[in-house]
Amino acid sequence: MSGWDATTTSVIYNPHAAAGRVGREWADRERALREILGPVTFRASRSSGDAAQQARDAIAEGARTLLSLGGDGTHNEVVHGILTSGAAHGSIRLGILPSGTGGDFRRLLLDSEDWLSAAKALPTATAATIDAGLAIFSDGSTEQRRHFLNICSFGVGGLACSIVNNSKKRLGSKATFFLGTLEAILRYTPAAIRLTVDGNQVGTYTVTNIAVANGRYFGAGMMVAPEAKIADGLLDVTVIEAGGPLAVLRLIGTIYRGKHTTLDCVKTFRGAVIQAETVGPNPAYIDLDGEAPGQIPIRIEVVPGALQLLLLRPQGATA
Repeated sequence: MSGWDATTTSVIYNPHAAAGRVGREWADRERALREILGPVTFRASRSSGDAAQQARDAIAEGARTLLSLGGDGTHNEVVHGILTSGAAHGSIRLGILPSGTGGDFRRLLLDSEDWLSAAKALPTATAATIDAGLAIFSDGSTEQRRHFLNICSFGVGGLACSIVNNSKKRLGSKATFFLGTLEAILRYTPAAIRLTVDGNQVGTYTVTNIAVANGRYFGAGMMVAPEAKIADGLLDVTVIEAGGPLAVLRLIGTIYRGKHTTLDCVKTFRGAVIQAETVGPNPAYIDLDGEAPGQIPIRIEVVPGALQLLLLRPQGATA
């Protein structure tokens, strides 16, 4: 059973995920999960940031495997909770029960088309050591230090994220994110951003977006960093230079296929420490695993060997 122990496993679930569907279906989901996983503990995330606290509390009470049931934002909070719990890096196992709107991180996982298929696979799954990211920025008054599992981006992505999170999400994930991205493109004024990778200033770019990627996908299936590996000790940086709305829309089609990195308007880098700051008046909004916590300047660091992840696809791990 690959070391599965239900008595040291906690499921942290977000009843508001998928526009409230998780909460409406929770009685049936809990019953199914108990049948599949055994006597695990359930912890509800009731408000923004609560999943991180639930993760810290679960670890303090002896949990060694945490299962995150929700969307990418919930997974982000659970990872942040793990990495601020005081537990040694790599000592906590993480499983994903995908139940959100975008579901980008699940694309790196086996048997994770939905929460039920993932639940059935988890008890016999093996764990792989993976990295995480740490983003350091200001919310306008105080310094924030937020871990992330998948991708941190800044530019139009943060604005699109804010639009999507404030929408009703009734059209399904891909349509919701596409329409939110379209609205953001029409509203966004490109920012000039000075970018530094591992202490080397690599350039100043007027951008549509910059993605700093641990995983590969964001925006409901856009393969923004097709070469990213989640356990190589590095972050992949994709710079998308500014173009008009029509040019950006054409580019989006290539991003879904991961075919954009050879275009003249795209620059790619790889490093362990990424710094970015605006040059000029236009802001660049942060998207942190599907949440919109503020604007740059920002410093992003890789956290190597941060977690043990269940069900990782082999090709998503290392070069």
